[in-house]
Amino acid sequence: MQHAQANGHVRSDVAVSEWSTDDVAAWLSDVGFGRYSDLLAIQHRVDGQALMHMNEADLRQPPISMNVLGDIKNLALCISHLKVRVSV
Repeated sequence: MQHAQANGHVRSDVAVSEWSTDDVAAWLSDVGFGRYSDLLAIQHRVDGQALMHMNEADLRQPPISMNVLGDIKNLALCISHLKVRVSV
């Protein structure tokens, strides 16, 4: 079983806000949430700019509607840590 890592890979050559949906999918895999790559990056076209504006409520509510509490909390934490890393 993979565990999410808050210090997942962040591409240093491209600002997170400029990430493509493919970059978001790669980051999700890096932090242990690759199973949500299709849902977020493909179905809902979440790119870097959209990712930087996401929060726990976005993950819980439609249209995303994740329903595994641990995944919701841990992915929200990873997004939060990513926001902090790019603001430094």
